[in-house]
Amino acid sequence: MPSLPEFSVQQLDALTPLPDDFSTVKDGRYVIKTTDSIDQEADGPDVKTKIWFQTKPLDETEIKRIRGLKLYTESHDQGYTSDPNAGNWTWFEYAIVEGPSDHAKVQDGIRLVWTSHMNIREDTEEYGWSAGDDFRDEHDLFRAIQPRDSLAVRICARFAGWQIFARTAYLVVDLGPARDDLAPPPYAEIVSQVKSIHETIAEVNNSLTSSGLTPSLPAGFYRADNFQPTNAAPLRVLSFDGGGVRGLSSLMLLKAVMDRISPNKKPCEIFDMIGGTSTGGLIAIMLGRLEMTVDECIQKYQDFMTKVFTISWLKRKASDWHIGGDKYDAKILESCIKEVVKDRLGDENAMLLDDREGACKVFVTAVRKDAVDNRAPVLLRSYKNPLELSEQAGIEVWRAARATSAAPTYFDSVPTGDIELVDGGLGANNPLGWLWNEVLSVFGPTRPTNCFLSIGTGIPKNVGINGLLSLPSALASAATNSELTHILFRTLLDAYAPTSVTHKYWRLNVSVEIPAWDEQKSEYLGLKKYTIKHLDNYEDVGELDDLIAVKKLEDMTRGYIKAQDDVISQCVKALQL
Repeated sequence: MPSLPEFSVQQLDALTPLPDDFSTVKDGRYVIKTTDSIDQEADGPDVKTKIWFQTKPLDETEIKRIRGLKLYTESHDQGYTSDPNAGNWTWFEYAIVEGPSDHAKVQDGIRLVWTSHMNIREDTEEYGWSAGDDFRDEHDLFRAIQPRDSLAVRICARFAGWQIFARTAYLVVDLGPARDDLAPPPYAEIVSQVKSIHETIAEVNNSLTSSGLTPSLPAGFYRADNFQPTNAAPLRVLSFDGGGVRGLSSLMLLKAVMDRISPNKKPCEIFDMIGGTSTGGLIAIMLGRLEMTVDECIQKYQDFMTKVFTISWLKRKASDWHIGGDKYDAKILESCIKEVVKDRLGDENAMLLDDREGACKVFVTAVRKDAVDNRAPVLLRSYKNPLELSEQAGIEVWRAARATSAAPTYFDSVPTGDIELVDGGLGANNPLGWLWNEVLSVFGPTRPTNCFLSIGTGIPKNVGINGLLSLPSALASAATNSELTHILFRTLLDAYAPTSVTHKYWRLNVSVEIPAWDEQKSEYLGLKKYTIKHLDNYEDVGELDDLIAVKKLEDMTRGYIKAQDDVISQCVKALQL
């Protein structure tokens, strides 16, 4: 038997082919080998798979003796990549197959497939060797396989035009004494909770806006390898609403949290993932991708807002009547962002994508200019989502920051690739739903989570519709309402497995309530008296570009921090676990 390349730690020359009935062989390491040449191409958005080779149906004794699996493959991809930043979407996987079927078995709504390894032979037509992960001990695969099932090795490709070519494989099987039955994987409870949360999200979103704006998990989510238990540390994730200059309040709230953890710590050192939209997306990039401290971010944010939102009286009046285009000069904002990116990363055109191991994962939302009403936001990521191709994987940091904060009538849109993007706040002003999606897709539903921290930019005062002139502002306020998302999530996330009925969601959002009140009015020299009933309301937190109102909001935020001392303490305690 030929030896494998030098990266292999096994000397496979000394191993023997696995007999048909390995319940009678001695304990040790054996190899199933195939040299059949095979190729596969995807012709659409769904994953295309094909069984390369498989075992015969296994009996109970044989299953109990398997202690480990490792796959070695000789392969290459289609020889080109349209976007190198998007990754290579071809791979090898194990599947449990029941009976004569060519399809993977399904248990509790989960397809019993596990990725062995990605096909790392990118942009070449030369064959090369790669090795899969070690599947050992009590892996879910060994828990899920049942008597009369077969273990198959599949080749996989995804997206139109993607191909995988494979010609040789060695499946190394470790055998040992038969062990006691392993408990089956507990998929049912987690699947039920995930589906319940998403059904609720969909129902609430559909009642408020277009169904196209409802967060939905990728089609490949319900795979067994996404539900594999992990001993990794619990996650800590952070979400920022949009709010223009009011983002300063968000940073003050985060500072109140970070100062109690450690004044010298950066948020990127505490949180595994940070998501944001609009100016909240700009903050997420500065804290996560540019790795600023909160104090550094506050200083830069104040500098940005002063430069960007200071305009002449004449231009302001023109924009009020929609004369002369957008109210503010996007080139000023773009220049500010590029300056800080160059200062932090050494290159003003640095990519948002950051493949460094352990780097904080950051995403921001934007919306396609040509479909603001019926499409989900475009997620611009600093990482690769293993279940979903990033639409703009090669975007620069500055362009992502500009796109997420390109509020219509305030700034012009941002061209990237063959589309134009605008402010993500139109579809997800509170991006918590999309953050939840990303956590499940990137880390899996079995990864424990200690803290979801959602930070707003202040609850605005009531906005009513009083004639046609008030309609645009009223509709804009409804579209960017972030408290509705908070109300939805505050119960769902705390109830979510794998540590259900555990408090792990916190929301910090400045508000000063004004109770409902009756106003006595009179007319006709006091002869006619009547009462106007005013709804309960909130103190005005200012418009997105109101630099003067920010001073008042800062005072409101300081008072809010004092009033929320217990809440902040609980959140800090969870972050320190």
